Amino acid sequence: MELDDIDRQILVLLHDQARMPLQELATRIGLSRAAVHDRVKKLIQSGVIRGFELRLDPDLLGYPVLAWIGLLTVQGTEAYQTLEDLSQIPEIEAAYVVTGHFDFLVKVRARNNAHLQQLLFEKIDQVHGFQRSETMVVLSAAVDKGALDPKLYQSS
Repeated sequence: MELDDIDRQILVLLHDQARMPLQELATRIGLSRAAVHDRVKKLIQSGVIRGFELRLDPDLLGYPVLAWIGLLTVQGTEAYQTLEDLSQIPEIEAAYVVTGHFDFLVKVRARNNAHLQQLLFEKIDQVHGFQRSETMVVLSAAVDKGALDPKLYQSS
């Protein structure tokens, strides 16, 4: 989908406040509510806007430990089988197929270090094709924007 300046304005405003009412969005942009509704609908249907998600604070929900796990699988392992196993572990937020020293990069949350150790020894190392892993525990979030900077899509 080709974005014009109005689409970009909509994205910037929704980036800052995803729950902004359509009427307020329309007023700020200078279009009718119906026109803004149609544009937002097209942005959703085209996949530019993938959703309006709820962002929870894992620390407040009892999962303050964040770790990234580099996972190497045995050569010839089918990636889809490993990803299926990983998707069944509730503490995993995301898993990516990557290049480099590992086959997968896994983002995991845990209640504490003992829980992280349990995840590693009882769940992660049981996934299909597991060979070895390297775990990096996050000490603090230096930069976490949650999305692309709106400056990247403000101009063509």
